[in-house]
Amino acid sequence: MVQAVIFDMDGLLLDSEDFWQQAEFETFSALGVPLTLADTAKTVGWRCDYVVEYWYRQAPWTGPTQGDVADLIIDKVVTLLRRHGTLLPGAREALQQCQRLGLPVALATSSNHHMMLAALEHFELTPYFQATCSAQYLPYAKPHPQVYLNAAAALNIAPEHCLALEDSVTGVIAAKAARMRCIAVPEAHLRHDPRYSIADKVLDSLLQLDDSLLLNR
Repeated sequence: MVQAVIFDMDGLLLDSEDFWQQAEFETFSALGVPLTLADTAKTVGWRCDYVVEYWYRQAPWTGPTQGDVADLIIDKVVTLLRRHGTLLPGAREALQQCQRLGLPVALATSSNHHMMLAALEHFELTPYFQATCSAQYLPYAKPHPQVYLNAAAALNIAPEHCLALEDSVTGVIAAKAARMRCIAVPEAHLRHDPRYSIADKVLDSLLQLDDSLLLNR
């Protein structure tokens, strides 16, 4: 039986994946990294420092450190989010649904802590969450399960009694490694990716989330 729900953020609640791709493309291109906008899809769901390290290995640059580059990308994403960001369909409704059912809610994201707080404040989502966990300072981000285990611990709920909601394969792997039930809500063009078969359920949108799915009844 589900006793708590843990949400991912980028790509699940926020329509922000395009912002990450845009910020990464602009930043890496300015550093001379030969990539296309489509190439940035390879690292969707990764923590920003993982992304920077990946592209540095492909085409090392001189000048700014990897940490400086990661900070620049995050600042660009926060700016884009505040100017153009929207919630994905069903995002606020899903949080309200959990509230109505009396289910504690946490956030487990690979995004930077500052980015997480800025997004929650901008969209007025903070009151819905009893705990918020960023993987920024963890040794490993998703697909490692630690951020999900931390979120469950913050709610004082055993991981096997938590339901995770995710959009990326990376996130689904993390949730399942944490021994959680997981519902995936991939982007439309990824819904038939066989890697999502490890999820317990795949939805087209959070609008399809009903009480029976949340409670696993």
